[in-house]
Amino acid sequence: MEKIRIQIRHNASYSKAGCWNILKKQAAEFCSNTGLHGYKYISQTQRPKTERIIWAITVFASLCCALVLMKMSWNYYATHPTMTVIESTHHGIWNYPFPAITVCDINRVSYNLTKEFVKNLRTPSNVSKEFFIQEMRLMNELLIPGIFGYDVQKNLTRLQDIIDDNSMSILDVARLITQNCSTLLAMCRWKGRVEQCDKYFKQSLSRDGLCCSFNYYTFPDTIPENLERSAACGFETGMTIIVNSEPNDYHATLLGAYGIKVMTHYSFDYPDFNADIQLVRLNSQHFMSINPAVMYSKPEVKNLAISTRKCIFTDEADKRLYTNIQDRNLTFATYSYHNCLAECRATIARIKCGCIPYYFPQNGTRVCNLKDIECLYRYKSFFDTSWPDMDPNDQNIPQKIDNIKRGPCGCIPDCSLYHYPVESSFGTLDPTIYYSDSGFSNNSRNATSIRNHSIVHIFFNDLVAFQYRRSVNYSWRNLFASFGGLLGLFAGFSLMSIFEFLYFFVIRTIIEAYFNSKKQSNVQ
Repeated sequence: MEKIRIQIRHNASYSKAGCWNILKKQAAEFCSNTGLHGYKYISQTQRPKTERIIWAITVFASLCCALVLMKMSWNYYATHPTMTVIESTHHGIWNYPFPAITVCDINRVSYNLTKEFVKNLRTPSNVSKEFFIQEMRLMNELLIPGIFGYDVQKNLTRLQDIIDDNSMSILDVARLITQNCSTLLAMCRWKGRVEQCDKYFKQSLSRDGLCCSFNYYTFPDTIPENLERSAACGFETGMTIIVNSEPNDYHATLLGAYGIKVMTHYSFDYPDFNADIQLVRLNSQHFMSINPAVMYSKPEVKNLAISTRKCIFTDEADKRLYTNIQDRNLTFATYSYHNCLAECRATIARIKCGCIPYYFPQNGTRVCNLKDIECLYRYKSFFDTSWPDMDPNDQNIPQKIDNIKRGPCGCIPDCSLYHYPVESSFGTLDPTIYYSDSGFSNNSRNATSIRNHSIVHIFFNDLVAFQYRRSVNYSWRNLFASFGGLLGLFAGFSLMSIFEFLYFFVIRTIIEAYFNSKKQSNVQ
C-alpha cells in the first residue's frame, strides 16, 4: 500500500515537472519563431544573460504601455459613446417643419370682457360690481403666485367663493376674461395668402395662460399627416400677423408694457419659459428671422443602452417612461425633453398642493384655484428652476446635483430634435397707414388704421440651414482597429500572433503532454 502511495506521489511530481518542461520548451520555441518584435532575443541562449533580461524587460514594458493606452481608449469610449457632428451646412429648409408660433397678450385680463363677465355673474349684495371687476385682476396670481407683492389671501378666498357659487371652473373664467384669438389677431398672411386668423391660430395653453398658437399640437389625435412647412425664405413667404392689442382694454398685465409676447418652439413642445421669446411692443413692426437646426441620430445609436447614449427616442419614451397615459398629469402629443420637464413641474405641484395650475394641458387632475395660491407660492421655487424636484435654497444642492447621474426629474434628452433660434429687428409703424386684405395704403376707404397695432413677420432667413448627426463614436470595428494598432505599434502584434500563441501553448502543449504520458505508461 505504501508503495502505491509513493508511486502516486512520484507520478504527480513527474507530471508537474513534465508540464513545466513542456511549457518552457514551447515558450522557447515560440520566442524563436514568432513574428512579435523582441521575443527572439530573449530565447537566444548563446547571448549573455544580462542582455536577455534587458530584452525581456523591454518587451514587458512595451506590453504594459500598450495595455495602458488600450485602457485609456476604452475609458474614452465608455464616457463618449456617441459624437455629434455637423453633417451639412446646406440642408434645405423644406426639410424643416415651420416652428409653432404662440402669441400671448401681455394684458392677461381684458377690462371689457371682465365687465361683461361680472355683469352676468351672481355676486353677494355687499360686494359692488365695480369692486369685483377690480378684484378680477387677482387671476394673475394663478400665473405668477405673489405677483401683487402683498397678502391677498382673504381677497382670493372671497373671489373663489363667488366663482364656486356660480358653478364655474378657473379655466372657464380664464376663457371669459381673456381676449380671444379672433379679436387679438386682426389679420394673418401665411406664405403670401391672407386668411382669417381662426384658420391658422387656435386657442392654446401656455405658461402665460390662454394664448393663440399656430402649428402647435397638444393631443395625439390632432397631429396632421404633414406639419406646416415653408420652402422659401424672406418675410413674404412666412407668417405675418397684425395684432390689435387695444391698450384701452388693459386691466391686469404680467409686464409693465403694451404689446404681445411671441414664442417660437417645436410643434410638439409645450410653450414654457424655455421657448424662444420675443416681446413685440405697440405701434411697431417686428421681423423675426429663424435659422433652424436639426439634430438626428443614426439607427445604430438605438443599439446602445439609453444609459450609455444618454438620449431617448420618442417611441422608446412612450413605452418606457409613459407606458400608461392615465398616469400622466399632462396631455402632450409626443415625448420631448421640454414636455418631460413640464410634466415634472405639474407632478410637483400636485404632490405639494394637490392640484395642477390651469395653464398646463390637463389630464384629469384637479385644477388649482385661487385658494391654492398660498401653497403654490410656498413651493414656487421647486418647479421654476432647471431642477424642478430640488429646493434651490438647499445649501448642498451643488453636491447633490454632482452626485446625481440622471437628469432632473429623470428626464432624458431627445435623440432627435429641432431648434429654432430667432434673430429679431423692429421699426416704428407709421400711424397714417391703413391696412386691408389687399395690403397697406394711405387710403382709409374700406381699410383699418394701423394705430395701436403691431405687425410681426416670422420667417426663415435662408434657403439652407445646419443639420447635425449623432452617431456611435466607437463601434466594434473602431475598437478592433484601435487595439490592433496599439498592439502592432508596441509589440508588432497581428491577428496571426493569436493563432501562433494558441498553436504553441495549447495545441502543441496538449499533443506533447499526450505523447509523454503515453511513453511513461509504456515504460511502466
